Amino acid sequence: MTCLALALLLAGCSSSKTQESAASAKQYQLRGEIMSLDPSGHVATIKHEEIKGFMGAMTMGYPIKDPAEFSKLTVGEPITATVYVSGDDMWVGNIQKDSGKDSGTAKQP
Repeated sequence: MTCLALALLLAGCSSSKTQESAASAKQYQLRGEIMSLDPSGHVATIKHEEIKGFMGAMTMGYPIKDPAEFSKLTVGEPITATVYVSGDDMWVGNIQKDSGKDSGTAKQP
């Protein structure tokens, strides 16, 4: 029972740290498509449009810190999300299915 309580406490602390670091990180809006998923590293390769104020359109892997968010992703799915940048740390969160008709990612070179 003590181990269970400790595990729950640590899980809560991990979630709190992610939320705190997200609050202090720079945030950029991303729109793109999931191209592949690496479950062992919780990395999603995303083909995305220009991320205004941060980087041009490209395809690259992004860490997804929240395991629950990662588990909901599907290859080929259009998404919108937030890119969080804190020092040398970068990750994607706040992932939503993009219900727009055309994300524009298919027209990229």
